[in-house]
Amino acid sequence: MDVLYSRYRDGNIPVHILDSGDYEIHHSNKVITVPSARQLIISLTGHPSARSWTFDRYFRQGIYTPDERKIQPPIPILKLFEPGGIVIDPDTGIITSKKKIDSSITIPESLRSQSELQTSKTGDMVQDYLTNIEKFKNEPKLGIDLDKRGHEVAKLLFSGFRNWIFGSGYDPQDVLQEVYKGLLIRNNGTCPFDVRKASFGFYVHQVCRCVLSNYHRKESRRKSVERIGMKAYKNGVWTDTDVSEAGIDLPAKDPRLLSTIKSDLLSILRTKPTKANRRAMCVVPYLGEGYTQVELSDLLGINRSAVGKAMKTIREIAHREY
Repeated sequence: MDVLYSRYRDGNIPVHILDSGDYEIHHSNKVITVPSARQLIISLTGHPSARSWTFDRYFRQGIYTPDERKIQPPIPILKLFEPGGIVIDPDTGIITSKKKIDSSITIPESLRSQSELQTSKTGDMVQDYLTNIEKFKNEPKLGIDLDKRGHEVAKLLFSGFRNWIFGSGYDPQDVLQEVYKGLLIRNNGTCPFDVRKASFGFYVHQVCRCVLSNYHRKESRRKSVERIGMKAYKNGVWTDTDVSEAGIDLPAKDPRLLSTIKSDLLSILRTKPTKANRRAMCVVPYLGEGYTQVELSDLLGINRSAVGKAMKTIREIAHREY
């Protein structure tokens, strides 16, 4: 009596094939006997037309047998744990079914071709690997050894970029160290020096130009936001000076106050008593009070155009002096 099992989706139910040709379906709580293969599949799947499958297709028999099963007959898992099984007695080998198995079973043609192809691919990969090793042995070493050629890099840097370095006031050693750092990064990166692609002088020159451009951009950005010292009032003007000297000459009055600005403007306008300056002198006392030109025109009794000219004169003097 042979035992088959339904498919996983149908519950892996044991099916016993009786000598009379009937089939017994062994559920967990009952046993059902059916007379035909079609009734067997209908009972297992619950489908009225048995999914239009045949017995061999459902149980993967005959032409539907997988190639792997042709190599080694299927063995119930419990057989492996019985005395003489591979789990209990590993030296006995895999237990097969009670049926006599033809010892002349060979690997199917489809699997044999795949196995041969895989072996061929593996051999080719090994051969390519060995070939690459031999090729890499003969290839030149990539990158620049600064211990041996660092002095050559320095010569190329200062011969090609000395005007840029000294003209910008950079420390030559700082720039040289930046170039060394750039070369070390490239040695471990994607564009190391390769004698087959470029000469040593051309490669180093290009790296120096790139590094110096980045260094110049970084220094320019730093200088644009960095301030040395502080504002101090010296010789009648505000200039940048050292912090220690900032408190030596303090002005008698704070030039940032509006009252100081007004008095300074009046003093400057009195030095040249022209018509425009006299008009501007009338407007200066009202600066910062919130008046519009129309209100100043009504307040001073002059036309709006004259007020506009006076404001222009005041702005020119303020821009020049402050």
